[in-house]
Amino acid sequence: MKSISRSRMACAIGIAVLGTPSAYAVNNLALEEVVVTAQKRKQSAMTVPVTVDTFTNQDLENTGALNMEDIQAYIPGLKVGDGVRGGGSTQSSFVIRGIDSSNISTGGDPSVATFLDGVYLPRAAITVPFSDMQRVEVLKGPQGTLFGRNAAAGVVSFIPNAPSKEETEGFVMTKLGSYNLFRVEGMGNLPLSDNLALRLNLLHNQRDAVIDSKGPAAPDPGEQDNQFGRVALRWDTNDKLSMQFAYDIDRVDNGPQARLSISEEFSNYPDPTDRTLETDAMGGGETREMQGFTGKLWYDLTDTTSLTLIGSYRAFETYNLQDEDATADDSVYVDTNNIEDSDIAYFEMQFNVALPWVDAVFGANYSKEDTYQQTALTFSYGAVLELASGMADIPQGLLNTLLGGAIAGRYVTEKMTNEGDFESYGFFSDLDFPITERLNIITGLRYSNDQKSFSWDAPLSDFVVSQALGENFFFNSDGVETASESWDKITGRLVSNYQITDGAMTFLSYSTGYKSGGYDSLNTGTREAPLDPEVVSNIEFGVKGDFFDTRVRTQVALFKMIIDDRQEAIESRSPDSNGAVPAVINTDEDIQGVELTADWLATENLRFGLIYTYREQESSRESYFNAQGEFMVADQVNATSPQEYTVTLDWSPEINYGLLLFHFDYIYEENTEPENEDHQPFFNTVNGYSDDTSLLNARVAWNTPGGGYEMALWGKNLLGNDRVSQPGGLTGTDIGTYHVGIVDPLTYGVDFRVNF
Repeated sequence: MKSISRSRMACAIGIAVLGTPSAYAVNNLALEEVVVTAQKRKQSAMTVPVTVDTFTNQDLENTGALNMEDIQAYIPGLKVGDGVRGGGSTQSSFVIRGIDSSNISTGGDPSVATFLDGVYLPRAAITVPFSDMQRVEVLKGPQGTLFGRNAAAGVVSFIPNAPSKEETEGFVMTKLGSYNLFRVEGMGNLPLSDNLALRLNLLHNQRDAVIDSKGPAAPDPGEQDNQFGRVALRWDTNDKLSMQFAYDIDRVDNGPQARLSISEEFSNYPDPTDRTLETDAMGGGETREMQGFTGKLWYDLTDTTSLTLIGSYRAFETYNLQDEDATADDSVYVDTNNIEDSDIAYFEMQFNVALPWVDAVFGANYSKEDTYQQTALTFSYGAVLELASGMADIPQGLLNTLLGGAIAGRYVTEKMTNEGDFESYGFFSDLDFPITERLNIITGLRYSNDQKSFSWDAPLSDFVVSQALGENFFFNSDGVETASESWDKITGRLVSNYQITDGAMTFLSYSTGYKSGGYDSLNTGTREAPLDPEVVSNIEFGVKGDFFDTRVRTQVALFKMIIDDRQEAIESRSPDSNGAVPAVINTDEDIQGVELTADWLATENLRFGLIYTYREQESSRESYFNAQGEFMVADQVNATSPQEYTVTLDWSPEINYGLLLFHFDYIYEENTEPENEDHQPFFNTVNGYSDDTSLLNARVAWNTPGGGYEMALWGKNLLGNDRVSQPGGLTGTDIGTYHVGIVDPLTYGVDFRVNF
């Protein structure tokens, strides 16, 4: 394990001793009020009749989280990416209550909508880092009324800190850790005048790979290198009119994902718990260059009516080349690359009306997105021989032994290029009627319209076999093929919420959501038969609030979601294809479950937390071809979510000098992957495959009197858990080169922070 470099430690200590201490802000363990905007209004989280979980700035500091993947265990019903494997920076997705995005096709949409500072984010942009973030809000269930586009399963909303005119403030924070982790973040808030304020934040994060790479390719899989910056200017022109302008820039230059081969035939390191891999992927890595502009305007039309205008433009370019065979054996070489170059403009207008008899929100939004996507698949001639061997039932390696010398170093690249032009608009209203002092009824309605134009182009490769057959092995199109379609839907919600006490309430809601139809970027057949829209309805009963003299805070939700025509991602090998490729089919889902968050303030200095979720799911699939090319008739699949819970403990003992805070969390997830339909008996021989996730993390922080400085020690995966994911991969079925992901090993480090 690599140690913390001396130069970086010296740099961090130097930063820690600079600056003048400011007013001391005590880490109070009391259950303080959290204000959210889950209903397009500023409200206490405990009074919003929606299941919403928040992750505050203090939570981010305690966990050392950089992005959403780091906090998924603390929000019930939320997953990020593909379980243990994760999803990387450009192909990640959010999964809420078991509903995830169909695949990486730009012709489709995610089922969970993501917003940054009130502006919609496309899928490849959702992994923004937590730099000077005030809080994260996760809304469960369809949020089609107020958020609209693609909020079929829920919403993830990032709320950064806004410029403040109140005082000059700032901080510099450095995080050093094992595997040469080096993270520096800084923020400065500067009032420029009585009505003008500027806020700037910068972040740099770098870490070596947490596995040992023996292959010839670079960079090492799992390396991190990313920078983020944001500048915001707020201008309160008068008592009625305020404006804010923000610009952010993001740069990601990471290594490819760490894919550990389990192949006894082709890998020298088939035991994933050795945390050693080989890769020969040419040009492997994951990059993103992104920038965004956002403008906001708030205007008080009257004492009871206000107007909000939002306009934004975001552009990004991504590159994601991954080793699909996860070995350094040229005879089975396969890599994939996904390149995107897209931009999106987003506009929203909102009116808030607060009258004694109704609290109303009316609005409209519009977005226009231009996308370019190129999916490339490169494979060696040897991989073709192995594929042919599998199809002809010839022993692995035999053809390569006989012909390998003649074909060594020869490769084939097939490309599918897609371009899209999408427009979306909607009109919404949401009315909150106070029936009595304790009872409220909310009604909401929205009209959504989506228009999509899409194209496919997969030119014939120069591979001799493809030239002879007149078609590629995997990606084919009849020249440039185009399609255009539009979809629309009316969605809404009806909510009854009752205030049990001044600090607790219960609610019963029925809500609907919608994700438009679309196209599969690798399946030209969707030109004639586009993907059907995904329609979700949800019945939910919830209780939330503070109990026992505000010493217990809890949120419990019982829900039942019905999804018609869910767009589900599978690996499919059709009769006219030579191998399995990602595909999308429509599935009907019936999901029910319970989610719980609870905090108990045992004493003024000791607090416990619990996060728990349980879910049952029934899926009725249409007929399809599986990864082995077998025709599967329409069937029903029943599944139960694994038992998952997270337990947290915060303890702040009284000391004579400064403030001491201990934070512990234990994350448990039952491993039910052997019950998965894609499970194969030989997976049971893979070390770590049968393990449950069992992670113990800890952090101890000390603040100086006055709060000017903070120093902390932290460690993650202190129990050394080695859980691996279910074996998979694009070439697993066809060639036998299955690979897995594995949880990060034990890591540790120190934090230094200076507050100005």
